[in-house]
Amino acid sequence: MLGLNLRKEFQGQRLRGTAIELANENNTGATQVPAAEFLEITYPSNDLLKALEAIGPEQSRPLVLIGERGQGKSHLMAALYHSLTDSTSTQQWLNLWADRLSDSKVRQLPLRSGVRVIGESLHRQRYRFLWDILLDQHPHGGYIRGKWEGLGEKKTDVPPDNLLLELFQKQPVALILDEFQTWYDGLINTSAQPQKAWAFNFIQVLSEIAKEQPELLTLVVSVRNGSTDAYKQVHRVNPVLVDFKGPHAAKDRRRLLLHRLFENRIQIHADDVA
Repeated sequence: MLGLNLRKEFQGQRLRGTAIELANENNTGATQVPAAEFLEITYPSNDLLKALEAIGPEQSRPLVLIGERGQGKSHLMAALYHSLTDSTSTQQWLNLWADRLSDSKVRQLPLRSGVRVIGESLHRQRYRFLWDILLDQHPHGGYIRGKWEGLGEKKTDVPPDNLLLELFQKQPVALILDEFQTWYDGLINTSAQPQKAWAFNFIQVLSEIAKEQPELLTLVVSVRNGSTDAYKQVHRVNPVLVDFKGPHAAKDRRRLLLHRLFENRIQIHADDVA
């Protein structure tokens, strides 16, 4: 017997899944619990470390996670969220794993701070327009919305880049959009509201700002594959890609899942488990 101890959340009579929800109405989502609590169930996979590096303070490219459902994209995005909102707990977690893995490079990953972190699981369909996520959740969003709507006949279909830059200059933003492709593919164009065209244009504006002024906007999106228009606009600015079909993906996913399930997984030699 290996002596693995199942985490308490999986010891009930009902078998629960390991799927991660960024936020929910009960305030028990992955981004709504303390960072230290969530990081306790998080294994520093190669993909996660690559993603953390990609959103670091000296980086200048958007980040795209590509993978089908159930491959751990949401877990990774939640970890990124906590790294941006609680650098102290994240650094402690990195230090712990640097010792466990005997890899000093893990603790040396620079962490970005001082940004307004806005994360949204788009498949929940809480927003019809992407810009509402920003304008509703940024502390100066109401002011910028007023300026945009006050343009009268000159009002554009989507918020222009100059107003978005003004918003981000008031407080820089890290925007994390989970299930972006699922949401985008569900949009429709009508003569009155070409929603998909507007979303296409707006993500282009955001992508270009994230590339040209990364100190103002960090952009992270997840998609299922690279063949959709939802991805192509971000692809134009040469983002960092974390592909869940990469060479280490299967082993990474197994380690992340085992650490998620068992509280003492790290005490068992990897060869004895998988």
